Parts: sequence; structure tokens; C-alpha cells
Amino acid sequence: MARKKEYKDFEGAVSRLEEIVGALEAGELSLEESIALYTEGVEIAGVCNRRLAEAEGQIAKLSKMADRFKLDKLAADEDDE
Repeated sequence: MARKKEYKDFEGAVSRLEEIVGALEAGELSLEESIALYTEGVEIAGVCNRRLAEAEGQIAKLSKMADRFKLDKLAADEDDE
């Protein structure tokens, strides 16, 4: 659980994931250490995936709002003519 504080934001999570990948690729860890790091990496990947999905949802919502604003603005401009 203490590790989660290291990746409380998306960028921190990605950075930690890069560290894990580097350590695993180096091939200098014991099997147990490798499994522990791999497990942590999978958990972090899940955190990143959830945060990306949340961001995509926010962007979609904002895009709809922006589209409505453009339509409302166009309608108001036409009324002014």
C-alpha cells in the first residue's frame, strides 16, 4: 500500500511503471522480486487505464458542451441579423 503514494498522479504512475519495466528488463532480480514488481506494474497499469478512461469521459463531456455552445452562439448570431 505504501507504493500507491508514489503514483498518486498519472505522471508519477507512468514514471514508476517505467522504473519497473527497466528493472524487469535488466534481468538481475530474483524470481520473487520479478513477480512482485510485475504485480505492482499490473496494478499501476490498471490505475493508468482508469485515469485515461476518466480523462476521455471528461473530454467527451467538454466536447459536447463546446458543441452546444457553438450551436447556441450560431443561433444567437442568426437572431441578431
